[in-house]
Amino acid sequence: DVHSELRRIRALFMELSRELLVHLLNEEQILFPQIASMEEAATHRMPSIQAVLRTVQSPVQKLVLDHDSAGAALHEIRRLSYNYQVPADACDSYRALYEALQSFEADLHRHVHLENNILFPRSVELEAAAF
Repeated sequence: DVHSELRRIRALFMELSRELLVHLLNEEQILFPQIASMEEAATHRMPSIQAVLRTVQSPVQKLVLDHDSAGAALHEIRRLSYNYQVPADACDSYRALYEALQSFEADLHRHVHLENNILFPRSVELEAAAF
């Protein structure tokens, strides 16, 4: 009751978890197999059936929007936690929670950077080169 911000942080994290689960499934089941198919076709200088059937641009745009939404949730969690500053009366669990949230945020930022700035542009370029 003393730290009511934890309720909102929990709600945000639970929603973020649900969104990321769907996001990761879309990556693993739709986009990544399509990119792998294009890479394989480019390596062997053959046409990619997947590239002919659908474009990577639509799933890429959706996943970038997901990244933006995740970033907004993490920003709000950081704000509510006062930049992960543990209150003086916090127990060890509270400290561990903030450390884990901060680590999670760093990992997710790395994930987003690698996809938004390396993988996604590369896949769009690869697709463009195939046509």
